[in-house]
Amino acid sequence: MKNLVKIELLKLRTTPALYICAAVVGGLTAVSVVANILLAGKNGAAPLGSVENVNKVFSVAALSTMIALAVGIVMVAGEYRHRTVVSTYLGEPRRGRVAMAKLMTAGGLGAATGAAAFGLATAIAVPMLAAKGVHHLPIDLGRMWLGATVASCCFGMLGVALGSITRHTVGAIVGALIWVQVIEVAVLQPSVPSLAKWLPTGAGVALTSSGKDVAHLLSPAPAALVLTAWAGVLTFIAAKVSLNREVS
Repeated sequence: MKNLVKIELLKLRTTPALYICAAVVGGLTAVSVVANILLAGKNGAAPLGSVENVNKVFSVAALSTMIALAVGIVMVAGEYRHRTVVSTYLGEPRRGRVAMAKLMTAGGLGAATGAAAFGLATAIAVPMLAAKGVHHLPIDLGRMWLGATVASCCFGMLGVALGSITRHTVGAIVGALIWVQVIEVAVLQPSVPSLAKWLPTGAGVALTSSGKDVAHLLSPAPAALVLTAWAGVLTFIAAKVSLNREVS
């Protein structure tokens, strides 16, 4: 299994996708943090240093989770698209082991992405806020950091499961984005919050936010269990649906 994980990491290191994703996460995280600090108290935005403002400044996991999801999808569906999956299964005919290696790799990379993005946000935000007179953060920074790490890890594994089920890179990514941004965020969260909090995005928000944003959501521990359960359920479905299908 260790060698299979090393192979998956090698595949990612030899493609531009990993470096593009890293640049996107780093760049957009920095822009988001700086913008939310500079625009605080303007045009109806929450005052600088308030719970809502600081929560928004540090809510960078929405980006890292989506990037982790996309990388997980590409790790599987991309192999079917470029036909490299044939070589993968020739090297390791036991498909379950290949799937497990991809899950471990995507989960580990997702966790690293979430932790690194939040660390970057902290490194930028804390000095900027201090320079503006905000020396105390009204949030549990450690909990949000851990939540960003766990959420990004789970979304990476969700991506592997979706890629295994669909075998179509663009379709899986577009479908995932529509589900998250349209069905969950735009429709279910405002209209049926009692249902939305049990879905992947609702659990992810509960893990990575503070203040009013989490008043109607699950507490962190149940949210982590729910998100892990979703990753497990989709992985089980992927195993049933895709592992025995012919590679065509």
